Formats: sequence, structure tokens, C-alpha cells
Amino acid sequence: MAWVKDVYRDEIRSGFLVTAHRKRVWDIELNMLAELERICEKYHLRYFAAWGTLLGAVRHGGFVPWDDDMDLVMMRPDYERLKEVASQELAEPYFFQTAYTDGALFGIARLRNSATMAMLPDINYFNQGIFIDIHPLDAVHDGGTRMEELRSYQMELYALAMEEDRYREAMAGGVPLVIAPTERERILHLPLRERFRLYEEFQLAHFDDSQRVNYYPQEFPGRQMTLTKELFSRILRLPFEQTTVPVPAVYEEAVQIYYASSWRQLIRGDSTHEGLLFSPDVSYRTYQAAQQERRFPMP
Repeated sequence: MAWVKDVYRDEIRSGFLVTAHRKRVWDIELNMLAELERICEKYHLRYFAAWGTLLGAVRHGGFVPWDDDMDLVMMRPDYERLKEVASQELAEPYFFQTAYTDGALFGIARLRNSATMAMLPDINYFNQGIFIDIHPLDAVHDGGTRMEELRSYQMELYALAMEEDRYREAMAGGVPLVIAPTERERILHLPLRERFRLYEEFQLAHFDDSQRVNYYPQEFPGRQMTLTKELFSRILRLPFEQTTVPVPAVYEEAVQIYYASSWRQLIRGDSTHEGLLFSPDVSYRTYQAAQQERRFPMP
């Protein structure tokens, strides 16, 4: 089944040339979305279109013409459950990528198709098939006393795993820190993945302590968004190419949170993945092998 209409034909959408090549990348992503939908239905998990995927659903009835991937969000408990079951539900060419699966320390999950390519040249230590992004939504500061106590722990645990250099600068600069020195040193001696596991376990344990949620890196200064659990309490499905995607029932309110009032204006942006080499036909493994052979030709 083709998930994108006229998948092998170039097309003008909103004044932008959408090539058949881009459509085929989209089609592969929507095929992976169908697999994700199957798993989520089986285990009663919820996910939502977010960022450009939400904007595309609301404004275009499909992909934003110049976008090249899909962005989804899940509440942390559902996200953790998906991490538990995905590997047993998926078979080749699908691959569920997290911070614990291969060479890269990803802060999100990615569902990939290993028979395809969406890769950074000269990177060979993690799966680089075409992907869809799945971001966890965590409880974040909502003005209440409980989250006021917890948010410094959140920030430090995240920094210990993902921003160690900045954390050490804060230590050296005498910035007040809440994690006790002995515990801090213990964590710093752990492998990065174990540090990130501590962070994720903390976020899961405290998910019920706030009504406000966010993908945590968006909590750093200048990035905050006012997402709430209530916003995601009811689901609608909107048309998206030849299928549908789940969105908050108050989807216009949600898309305005992501993009402010400018979301109705058709302002062309660049793809967020301009540096990637996309191929719906060639596996990233095949490409890497060819690159390796070129560097070190057989005598």
C-alpha cells in the first residue's frame, strides 16, 4: 500500500517542488508509523503528532512540503512501556533505537528502517536508516512547591548524562548544586548510558508530580512551552496523506503552543535534516561498505 498519493510523481505543493524521491521517503516513514500504531494499539499506548508533523496535519493534511521526517510525542510512562516491548514486536528491517541500543547516546527514541538510508557521511557507529522521532514528555516545573524542589535534580541529572562539560564548569565555578558531592562523584564515574538511565528513571518516578509536561531539553531558557496533561487528555485523528495521525482534540491550541500565532502563515523553512543523505532504496550499511572500500581498496 502507498501511504502517499502519486508517490512516484513529482508535485508542486504550496509553491514547493515535492519530488518523487521525497515522497518515497515520506512513504517509508508512514509505513513505520503503521507499525508503531499496531504496537501502541496492542499495548494501549498513546502517541501524538508534534512539531512539524502536527503543523502538517493541521495546515496541509499531510507533510509540510519541505519537511523530511516525522515527530511524535508520548507521555513518559507510555514511552517507557514502548521501550520495553518494541524490540520483541519489531523484526527486520525495523529497528527501535534508544540511548541503549547502539553507538550513539540519543535522548529520544527513533524507529528506523534498516534497509534504507538517512545518514550523516563518515558516521558508522549507529543505525542510520530512515526514521521517525519519538520524544518523551516529562513532568516539568508548574509553579508548585513539589516541582520547585525537583527541577534542580532534573536539570543536574540530565546535565550529568548529556552536558558533562557544562556541569563540570558549574562545579568549578561554585554554582550551587543540589546533588550531594559524594553522589555526584559516584554518578560521574558511571558510563554515560547508566547516567542517562538514572535520569530517565527519575523522570518516570516523578511523572505524577506536575500537570505541566514537556520534552525536557525544551525546558532550557528560551525554549519553554506550556504543554499540559489536560491538553493531551482527548484525542482526535486528522487526515495525513493517505492515513490519519492522532493529535490533541484542541489541536489549534496545541499547534499555536509549538509555533505561536505565525503557524497559519505559509513561511517556507529548511528541512531540519539538510545534512543527511536520504535513500529509500539503498541501505546505510551498503553505503558505508562502499565508502569503506573506496578508502581502502582491495590490493
